[in-house]
Amino acid sequence: MVRSRFRSRSPRIGLPLLLEVLLIGNLVTRSDSSGSGETGCRCLPGNSCWEIVPWSALNASVRGRLHASVDELASCIDDIDSDACTVDLKSTDDEFWVSAQPNGYLHTGLYNRWNITTFSSYFVAAETEQDFQATVKFAKDHNLRLVVKGTGHDWYGRSTSPGSLMLWTHKRKDIAWHDDFVATGCEASTGVPAVTVQSGVQFRDLYPDAQAHGKVIMGGTCDSVGVGGCWMAGCYGPFTKKFGNGAVNILSANVVLANGTLVTASKCSHPDLFWSIRGGGGGVAGVVTEFTARSHPTPAFVSGATFHGTASTEAGFQLLLTEVLRIVSIIGLDSTHASDGGMKFGRTPDSNGLPGNKNGFSVSIGMSGYEANQTEQIMLLQPLLDFVNTHKGDGLAGSLSQNMWNKSQYDPASPKFPWMETHPDREISTSLIASMTRYFPQHYIAQETGRMQLAEALVNVSNLLPRSIPSKTSLVMFAKGQSGLPSEVRSEFEETAQNPVLLDTVGSYLAMYNIPELPQLAPSSKLLNTTLWPRLQEYAMVDKQDPLFAICQNGADGNETGASECLRQWHHRIPQLQLQMDKVRQTLQKALPNVDEKGKPFSGAYWCETDYEEPNFQDSHWGSAVYARLLKVKQRYDPTGLFICHHCVGSEFWTAESNLNCRVQN
Repeated sequence: MVRSRFRSRSPRIGLPLLLEVLLIGNLVTRSDSSGSGETGCRCLPGNSCWEIVPWSALNASVRGRLHASVDELASCIDDIDSDACTVDLKSTDDEFWVSAQPNGYLHTGLYNRWNITTFSSYFVAAETEQDFQATVKFAKDHNLRLVVKGTGHDWYGRSTSPGSLMLWTHKRKDIAWHDDFVATGCEASTGVPAVTVQSGVQFRDLYPDAQAHGKVIMGGTCDSVGVGGCWMAGCYGPFTKKFGNGAVNILSANVVLANGTLVTASKCSHPDLFWSIRGGGGGVAGVVTEFTARSHPTPAFVSGATFHGTASTEAGFQLLLTEVLRIVSIIGLDSTHASDGGMKFGRTPDSNGLPGNKNGFSVSIGMSGYEANQTEQIMLLQPLLDFVNTHKGDGLAGSLSQNMWNKSQYDPASPKFPWMETHPDREISTSLIASMTRYFPQHYIAQETGRMQLAEALVNVSNLLPRSIPSKTSLVMFAKGQSGLPSEVRSEFEETAQNPVLLDTVGSYLAMYNIPELPQLAPSSKLLNTTLWPRLQEYAMVDKQDPLFAICQNGADGNETGASECLRQWHHRIPQLQLQMDKVRQTLQKALPNVDEKGKPFSGAYWCETDYEEPNFQDSHWGSAVYARLLKVKQRYDPTGLFICHHCVGSEFWTAESNLNCRVQN
């Protein structure tokens, strides 16, 4: 076994415990004087029970790792003109600076739902499994709201809640490699190559280390995402249609249960708990301190092919989309030559990147494969080029291209792979306007009627998407569909807590819009100039003819009135953008419902990238049968609901109006 270690720089930590106790009254606004288990609510700041919580005992049990929560931009709240504030403001564009802050979140909120100003009262910077146990048991014994946070790659505020105690896992960075791993209780089994990662490891830590060991690990592509949190929810990236997604590849996990007990879960030890970890998402039955998952040989090369097509009319676009979906249905069954890729469609952007009326429509479909045959990949897409060539009279045109990545191109000094990308800037220090996902069923688009109906819906979606800001994320990702899996991988998938409709899914469509925002800071020229204005111009305020552009530019140049007006008017626009996205949501829900007209499972949504308001989230994320089983696991291991978060298993028994702090009353 070879061991590698990664350590992040220490974050800026909070106050000494004595000062924490003295300042408790200033951390929160006092509410009523009741509030414990007697009312069915968690003990929160302002409740009488909070006054007697023995924080010093917790601090002693975690060896001084308990801290009062401090805003990541406290320096700017104190003095926005300070040098420290300037440094911190510029750092908010750095995904790894953000994820290294206890209260740092890559997304700063979802407009009118939650934002990062509602953070925990205290956090434990856990370094050992004993820290996990002590924190969980303390929260249970004192009826506290507990949240668990790793990186803060969190669209829905699941890892934050006002007045809570946070278990911060980010400092757990060890990685260990195994040539012949056998899970606890499975000693008679044959060992497999594997890797053990602690709960603070991110993909930027793991992937380069894997490459150095001649391995590739199944997981997501964004480099700052936390490995464990991604794996528990499914976790998709290149080659997951060849080797299975992150959840499928988990072999073992160390888990701290709600009573503070540490157990090892695998197929041979606590199998029901192990099943729930592989796809059930966070907040089911415990906190995972470390995971072990299969490793696979790194590819010698990755080849890809892409078709790009255009249509000058809406009728031509629908015709083209119908044919593209036919090819997608074929690619969806091919895990050898098309283990990753996607489809992007919509109105062709103008010179500003805005989807206007004059430029027609476009659609691209690309794929990449683990050591795939390029000739065969082009053959999969050639029918699309033939199709547009025979329909030029309908205003269609197209082209094909190929690409290749070879292992010899890898440079350890600047580690880049086709399966890891720098996190898109649009997702760093931004507030979500809206997001939604829907699965594309394989059997549906394999039929001509289904293709035609879905193509019509996608034309409508293209017309409904907002046109005043660029569509940076509106695409179908093939890796997030699991149709066409090799038989042995499919068998493993069927033993996980993932939605069974994924096995009949060619990909997941994601539409997401967001804008740069730091909601804890008041509008100012410095805020605009240092951070927001450069990014607003790139991702939102791209049209220089927009009257607001000049106002924002004036504000960034030092005019305080202009700065306030710029941000005020941006907020005024958001409700209209959300209304447009509501129409997109309705169109997608109608075209791709959870169950068809016969009541059979049909589509769904990915738990990590879904709609905050997802209707019937239980069926959307897991399907009714899997969800019922997950509830039984939760009842066994977490009967009091210590691990609760937005649209997590069992959250329907807690009231959203109270930030999930109070049980629903019968």
